[in-house]
This record gives sequence, C-alpha cells and structure tokens, in this order.
Amino acid sequence: MDPNQRKELLIKAMSEGMTYKEYAAFNKQLAKEGKTTGPQKEAYVNYTKLGAARMKRWEKMYTPTEAFLQTLAVRVQEGEQWLVFSEPWCGDAAHNLPFIAKWTTALGIELRVILRDHNLDLMDEFLTGGGRSIPKLVRLSADFRILYTWGPRPAPLTEHYNTWRAKEDFNKSDWVLFAQDWYNTDKGRSLEAEFLT
Repeated sequence: MDPNQRKELLIKAMSEGMTYKEYAAFNKQLAKEGKTTGPQKEAYVNYTKLGAARMKRWEKMYTPTEAFLQTLAVRVQEGEQWLVFSEPWCGDAAHNLPFIAKWTTALGIELRVILRDHNLDLMDEFLTGGGRSIPKLVRLSADFRILYTWGPRPAPLTEHYNTWRAKEDFNKSDWVLFAQDWYNTDKGRSLEAEFLT
C-alpha cells in the first residue's frame, strides 16, 4: 500500500474508531444478546461472552503502579496515539486490552479500537508472521508515523503457542484453557515488561 494511502486510513481509523469504553460496551451488548461479530458460530458467540467477562474482571482487578506509569511515560512521545485491531471473540484481546486501556487513560494517550474484519486493507499492513493476528496495537506519532507495533500476545505466551502449534495433535480448546491459566497467573507482568523495553 502507498504510504500516503496508509496514513489516510490510519487518520480515518483514529477518528472513527471506538474508545475502549465503547468497545467494552459493544462486547458486553453482543454477549448479552448471544451474538458476536462476523459469522454467528456458536464457539465464537461463547468466546464473546467469555471475553466480556474477562475484560470486566481485569478492569476491576488491575491497577498499574505509579512506578510503571512513570517509566512508561518517559517512552511515550508528546501527542502519541494508539490504535488497536480487535474483535469481541478474541481471547487474547480480552486479556490485554483492559491493561492497555488503563495505561492510556492514566497517561493521556488517545486510544481507539477498530474491528479487524471491517478494516482488512489496513490490517494487512500490520500482519504477524503473515497472519491477521489480533489484538494488534500500532503506536502512532502525532503526525501518524508508525512508531512501534505490538501483538497479539506477550512474548512468553507466544513461545508457548508456537510449541503447541508445532504438535501434530494440536487442540485449540486445550490451548485456550492453557492460555487462560497463563494470563491469570501472569497478571499482566509480561505485558508491562514488554512495553517498558
């Protein structure tokens, strides 16, 4: 994609994207109605319900320390803005977005969330290993230069995922349970560490 075209799409995404509160409310409403985004597959409806519950849980349980916020603030440019690609059925998004949202609120960073499948042209500019993995966070300067990208999960969990995926008998349901336990044990420490380095 032409850099100017990409910049136009980034400007549009930041102006039209949802705030975290809007995204969380959207996820909660879908869960309440027994719906999801995209094809209405039962598994994805269930993931959406789980996602809404997980986000609510992390919102209540997690508070970033002042020391962490002060260290992160040093690494953030004036006018920096963060864009996240997500979908309500995404388990990794449910475990990471509440943390990211609290940081941006505390530091006055503008955060917008857009749906991956409604923004595939832009999503395809930020692939992970050739795939449209989400959540995908794009840190942008005030003038929409790409500063850094992150996603879809903390590096230690990605290492586990790669090991699991390499097995012939890979079972997605088992992986989801493993990942859930990992996030519950880690409590955002790995995510914080990555954003400080």
